[in-house]
Amino acid sequence: MVRIRLFAALREAGVPEVEARPGPLQGILDELGDRFGERFTAVLGYSSVLVDGERWRDPAAPVPDGAELALLPPFSGG
Repeated sequence: MVRIRLFAALREAGVPEVEARPGPLQGILDELGDRFGERFTAVLGYSSVLVDGERWRDPAAPVPDGAELALLPPFSGG
């Protein structure tokens, strides 16, 4: 399984993390959008995606079993 950690506005989904099956990055993100809805998908569209601490941009890249995804929308703090 792939561990997916949600941050900032994406936590409005109601959970801090979820799991998904390994597979292409875009497939995992699409599955999350289907699960959590239109607002989640909109925020995800401008979020950074990190796999095991490294930023990924290739939607076709395979996410392996045991990986950790971090989904980071822009946020500010003080």
